Amino acid sequence: SSDISKILFARYPLNIDLTENRIFEISEETEDFLSSLDRDVTIYVLNTEDRFINSSPSEYFVQANEVIRKYSRFSRHVRLEYLDLLRNPGFGAAFPDAELKVNDILVTEGRPGETGGRYRVLSSMDLFNIRSSYYGSYVASSKAEQAMTSALLNITSGGRTLVAVTGGHGEDDISGFTELLRTNAYEVSDLNLMTGDIAPEVQVLILAAPVRDFEEEELRKIDAFLEGGDGRLLFYLGSAVQPPLPRLASFLAEWGIEAAPGVVFETDTDRILYNNPFIAFNDYAEEVYSKNMVQKQIRPVIPQSRPLRVLFEGRLYRSVKTLVRYSPKSGIRPADAPEGWQPDISRLEGNVPVLVLSSSQRNNIEGDIVRNHVLACGSVLALNQIFLGSPNIANSGYFLDLMGTLAGRTDQIFIMDKTVGFTELGASLTRVIVLTVIFMVLLPLAVLGAGLAVWLRRRHK
Repeated sequence: SSDISKILFARYPLNIDLTENRIFEISEETEDFLSSLDRDVTIYVLNTEDRFINSSPSEYFVQANEVIRKYSRFSRHVRLEYLDLLRNPGFGAAFPDAELKVNDILVTEGRPGETGGRYRVLSSMDLFNIRSSYYGSYVASSKAEQAMTSALLNITSGGRTLVAVTGGHGEDDISGFTELLRTNAYEVSDLNLMTGDIAPEVQVLILAAPVRDFEEEELRKIDAFLEGGDGRLLFYLGSAVQPPLPRLASFLAEWGIEAAPGVVFETDTDRILYNNPFIAFNDYAEEVYSKNMVQKQIRPVIPQSRPLRVLFEGRLYRSVKTLVRYSPKSGIRPADAPEGWQPDISRLEGNVPVLVLSSSQRNNIEGDIVRNHVLACGSVLALNQIFLGSPNIANSGYFLDLMGTLAGRTDQIFIMDKTVGFTELGASLTRVIVLTVIFMVLLPLAVLGAGLAVWLRRRHK
């Protein structure tokens, strides 16, 4: 019976997470995903458990280890193995392209010992958000659950959504966002429209703040892309430092969108971040695409944004609406504002749009309904790692939700990062009473009752 107890305790340990943000637990989204999992998966932590949790910073590795352990407890299809890579140097031979290292986490199809299936490797640093400061790098928050769930999603999802990012026009670097896409089962590639065509499998095309205009031939390819399939998305990102791009501006105008000159600023001090009026929390302007973030009570930040304008709300088969905007106390600093310019607070524009969606719905030759979209964001900085990696800002989850919905994805999961801090438990009197009753009255009575039942059963045999 002692052996059975050990097995049960290993799989269903008796512990209670009393931390403020339940940092040792997994979310309902991950639990639901695990409950629907119908394929065998093995998670290899490439170290002994003791050495893994004592890695630096130890408090974050302890938290990550507890999160990883939860996956095998919530699904019978998930197996967890701790494997000392130093004592098993031949293990990596089955994964020659992986370059496995100590403390890596290998998530692979199949049961322990099986190889040949899909797999994904996470370095231990993939479990955390790393920030840099004047004094060096530090761990800002844990994304262990997000990384683990994304890895499982990558190797178990049926198909991958293809994303192409244009180049050749001085586009901005959005590597933080493309990496986020890859961890959520998107396949991302670069594309030069002057030398190549858009593959028919591509669902999302991203224009990341180009500073040189697109040629007419390139725009014809983009137009053909949007007209050639269902659920296709063009994602345009602007920048306050862009020069005029008349051909691209004319293309966007056909979809009812204008990226106007200037920069949006905020005067509501409760919204402003970093003491910078051009960086502030924004408002959702609709309830469909934002519902998940509203439930989590977090808002997006579109910093240093060009103001967007809706040129028409509906025309032929296209409809346009604002998704995100600055507050009623926002304004626009003109692009040609002189040095020392100050806004007239009594004449603020207010509710300035910074994220706009234009959607088309029409019937194709076969009579099927085809829906395609152009999404315009006033600032490419919204996809900067500073704003994607913050657990208090909605950008990561919101843009993933939005892109996935528009591209027809149904298997996305967004998990908020968690800040780990082991401070003393600030227990209220009610909590103290409840815990006292549980551990000093109910639990001993339960153990006594179980022991008495076993004794009576054995006595009457």
